[in-house]
Amino acid sequence: MSKDSDIEQAAVPANEIKVESVATTPEEQLTSSGTTTGTAVTTVISVTNGGGEKAAAVPALQMTAVEVSAVAAAEQVQPATTVGGIELAASKGGTKSTMDPALINFKVLYVLTQLCGLTMIVLVGTWIGQHFGGLGGSSNPKLEFNWHPLFMTIGFIYLYGNSILVYRGFRTTRKKTLKLTHAGIHMAAFVLTVIALKTVFDSHNLNSPPIPNMYSLHSWLGLSSVIIFGLQYVAGFVAFLAPGLRENYKIAMMPLHIYFGLFGFVLAIASAVMGITEKAIFAITSPPYSTLPPAGVLANVIGVLYVVFGALVVYLATEPSYRRKPIPEDTALLSSNSGNE
Repeated sequence: MSKDSDIEQAAVPANEIKVESVATTPEEQLTSSGTTTGTAVTTVISVTNGGGEKAAAVPALQMTAVEVSAVAAAEQVQPATTVGGIELAASKGGTKSTMDPALINFKVLYVLTQLCGLTMIVLVGTWIGQHFGGLGGSSNPKLEFNWHPLFMTIGFIYLYGNSILVYRGFRTTRKKTLKLTHAGIHMAAFVLTVIALKTVFDSHNLNSPPIPNMYSLHSWLGLSSVIIFGLQYVAGFVAFLAPGLRENYKIAMMPLHIYFGLFGFVLAIASAVMGITEKAIFAITSPPYSTLPPAGVLANVIGVLYVVFGALVVYLATEPSYRRKPIPEDTALLSSNSGNE
């Protein structure tokens, strides 16, 4: 063999591998059973020698048109990691949304607050029912007085606290609805408070001999908190419910409304603790309160629940991460210039 022929053979590769994709025209054929069959797509690997002769044709992969489409769709569609800004966490059954930790904490504390408040009301009812003879009218001043701690607990503590939390407890409700609910709960609390004040004045004035009014620190702070509550209600109604007030005045009044609302609530809690202590000292005499009888223990537990309930309400109302965020309905109502938002 000559040197030139050796060079020519070296320039041409001994074997050449070509990959050819052979596919028939995509069409659907109906079989006798009525099913649809896709045309197969065949990839053939052809191996040729230097002379151009085809050495082999090996079918490497066969896929139906439906399978090709499925693979392409799987490659193009990526699993979503967020929906509306909420991250998704993978699970065995698929994906599930993870709740904001701050919202989880709020819900737990909110439920705990409600349980504390309801327990407080039940214990006050038990206290006056088992140890002080229950409830009565003006014909029996001592029993009429028992309406005072019960209605004050329901209205001036439990309802007052819930009216403060209504904006955060029902965060997905329209703001206009929340404002009406806030005002309605306040009105119910005010009515119960007025009845409670009447019963305590009646029990003093109709007693034989009459008992002096407004001499204790409990009565001073209690009446002060009622006055603040009443002024708050009037100011809030004029500023945020009645139409006509300019927006800049509403903005200026909001911090004051929030502050004095919380201040009045804290003052009501302090008055209630002093009031139940005063009642225990004067009324629990056989055996005396100093020996810590069951009536005295129950009075102390109620006082502790007052404080715990008040602390939870103030925390939930002031924690920035629990603040209610505007919903689309609020924005739409504000843009309509209703004058009440």
